[in-house]
Amino acid sequence: MTRASPRFGALAVILLLLAACATPPRRAPDVPPAPTPAPVPVSPPVATPAPEKPLADTSPWSRLRALFAMRGCEYGPDVERRARAYAHSPRAFAASWKPALPFLGLVVDELERRGLPGEFAMLPYVESTYRPIPSRGDQPAGMWQLMPDTARGAGLVIRKDYDERLDALASTDAALDLISGYYKEFADWRLADMAFNSGEFRVKKLLGDRDGRDLTADELARFTFNRITHEHLDRLLALACIVDNPAHFNVVLPEPDALDHLSSVDIGHGMDLRLAAKLAGVPVDDLRRWNAAYRRNRMPDSGPHRLLLPEERVERFQTAADSIPPMLWNDWREEPARRTSGIASWAAQLGIPVATLAAANAVGEDATVTPATRLLLPGREPEVADEDAGATRVKGSRRSHVIVAGDSLSSIAHRYAIPLRRLRQLNPNANGTLHLGQRLRLDDGQG
Repeated sequence: MTRASPRFGALAVILLLLAACATPPRRAPDVPPAPTPAPVPVSPPVATPAPEKPLADTSPWSRLRALFAMRGCEYGPDVERRARAYAHSPRAFAASWKPALPFLGLVVDELERRGLPGEFAMLPYVESTYRPIPSRGDQPAGMWQLMPDTARGAGLVIRKDYDERLDALASTDAALDLISGYYKEFADWRLADMAFNSGEFRVKKLLGDRDGRDLTADELARFTFNRITHEHLDRLLALACIVDNPAHFNVVLPEPDALDHLSSVDIGHGMDLRLAAKLAGVPVDDLRRWNAAYRRNRMPDSGPHRLLLPEERVERFQTAADSIPPMLWNDWREEPARRTSGIASWAAQLGIPVATLAAANAVGEDATVTPATRLLLPGREPEVADEDAGATRVKGSRRSHVIVAGDSLSSIAHRYAIPLRRLRQLNPNANGTLHLGQRLRLDDGQG
């Protein structure tokens, strides 16, 4: 066999490579190109609103149930009987809590902050149905019914023009300080309540060397407290029992509305309470009740100068207050207009800006007033002390009392030191039958 030369082999390889390059490649099947995605429009960022708190988180009743630490109706048959007596009229019981809701919210806030049992929110109801009751001489006062010496020992101020026992925030702080101190001493919430009612020395004497935590309900019931002290604890636990399970008693507890959520506002200067009510757009009777520590129409010059107002009205109040010079805030008098005229005419006569007088009377600057309109006008008015109730009033005004659950003519007469016969004369339509929300006259407004 003849062997090919190297030159011939190399040439053959080159020719084969050229032939391969000349062959067209196999074509892939036609595939339509993928469409270019359309641009997605970019929306501006939107803040997601925080979800509203469910009712269970905002209702004072749910918050209290989470704080309950005592046995309620399970404590004993006396508590169960008293709970049923309270709820004998479910509607009346629920209605008696409605005016308490602004103060109840403040107390629940403080109990949560301190980590105290929710049952103690029932204590002001036991003491006063959450009413800021003024003192009659050397007697207890306020919704916690603090005695003068006890209150002063807790740092509260008591003057004729200002009684801090009637200040919802200050009195709550003082009362819960006392209860916390009693618990530290006796290590039992039942004894803390009894000490609040009868005094710590009485509890200490009766307890002796025993550990209060080891006392059964029956053993504690045999302690020689007076009957009121034992009933005080029963009432506290009975109310907590109802709140813990209102459906069991056919009770529908009221929920707070917008005006029931109060906020403390430091205003830095004294202000007439009637003016404050106008600026906040709330009834003056409500504002007085929320700020009952002020015993005059005007705040004392020495202070404090703060108001409890509905949270939703604070901004309105502050804006309106800015339209009146602070030097005019505290000196106002109220009188009937006695003529039909524009508010601007009154402002010109008084020599003050029409905006100031209009804001003080919660009317527009172009408003017309009628003869029956009662106007707030700049200038201090004389006040007369009412020693019987430890309150003050403008000369010619009347004291009154609004009926709540548990009231009777005899209990009202006793509370205000008025002869029962006189109370009946002042209120001939009462006839011994009282209705929740009914207003009784306590005097004739003379003097």
